[in-house]
Amino acid sequence: MFKNIVHSLFTKGLVAVINFFILIISSRYLGVSSRGEISIFILNIAIIQIVNEIYTGYSLIYFIPKFNLKKVYIFGIIYTLIFASLSNVIVVFLNKQVPGYGWLGYVISVLIIINTFNCVLILGKEKVKTYNFLNLIQPLILLGGLGFSLLVLKEFTFNAYLYPLLFSFLVAFIFSTLSVFKFDLKSSFTSPFYLKPIIVNGLICQTAVLMHIFCNRYSYYLLPSTAKVGLYSSASSLIESVLIIANGIAPVLLARVANTGNTFKSSEITLSLSKASFVFSFIAVAVIFILPEDFFIYLLGNGYVGIKRLMMLYSPGILLASFFGIISHYFSALGKLKLILYCNSFGFIVSLIFAPILIERYDMDGAAYTVNIAYFVVALAIGTAFFRMNNMKFKRLISLKMDFENLKELVASKN
Repeated sequence: MFKNIVHSLFTKGLVAVINFFILIISSRYLGVSSRGEISIFILNIAIIQIVNEIYTGYSLIYFIPKFNLKKVYIFGIIYTLIFASLSNVIVVFLNKQVPGYGWLGYVISVLIIINTFNCVLILGKEKVKTYNFLNLIQPLILLGGLGFSLLVLKEFTFNAYLYPLLFSFLVAFIFSTLSVFKFDLKSSFTSPFYLKPIIVNGLICQTAVLMHIFCNRYSYYLLPSTAKVGLYSSASSLIESVLIIANGIAPVLLARVANTGNTFKSSEITLSLSKASFVFSFIAVAVIFILPEDFFIYLLGNGYVGIKRLMMLYSPGILLASFFGIISHYFSALGKLKLILYCNSFGFIVSLIFAPILIERYDMDGAAYTVNIAYFVVALAIGTAFFRMNNMKFKRLISLKMDFENLKELVASKN
């Protein structure tokens, strides 16, 4: 498990560096308004993806060791083609898509959903290296395509990002599909397959994910201009790069707990990894705090004055997310998706109430304040549920002795 975590962290680190360059290049050469269009386009696809991943999302990992894998895959493809089409029609009908890009939005969303579905199956089989490779190749191709659009084609509009995005996910889709076809699907023929529990679990899980996204992205629809969306989204993307630590740990923990079940050791490792994630994320935020704002303006351009201040205002929420994100994956691995939904709903309600008020009064600062309040509420709810379920006392949160022992055992483990 430790080797998988290290491999996953290394890959997430590379992905973060690549995404950082993508952000810098697109911000500097496409401008703050195009960054706003990119952010809205990606947010729309994320919402479509959430709806469609009721079946094909990460909640499916809980069923992969138990169900007929061939039937799981066939139903997943059929489900995607139907519901991706319906979701895109609704987004276009509501006039929420970037004007003129409805068709491309549909194609890209289908590729993303099927590619993610393939990655879920790969992770469910604990093929962590393959999973990490697929997560690396897509942003790498996007970076190369963006550079080609700017340097060779001399394209400095939204299209310079969009078409490389399409090509990158097409390549990732091909690789992930070939990887899934290498599985021994016949070995699970004797296993049962029930559609209802997958849909029910997926519906709960994706609703919880949607609640989480609106905790930090609902503000995009309330900010008064695409330029402000571009500035705020760039600040949030930069500071959210700190979450590569939590995101590197979470998938490995998710797959392991899903296959081993709820044990005392699982809960102990989860808490220790959550605290380690928080500590290392705090160090990363401290490094960002030391960097002068001129550094970010030099990288991104003069249109990004004030970006560091927004990042620092956003950082408390990110530190909270680095902690409760690990515990959330623990609950997901155990199939306790309703609990995650309830906790994330608290944050969503906070965002609905506070975002309009704080943004009207404090503009972009108000969006950052809203995220911090929402994440604090979510962290409190998830942390309380975790401690009560595992009969842990509060002092376990601040004690370190057991954490050092757990992490030492994790490092020494060969699995």
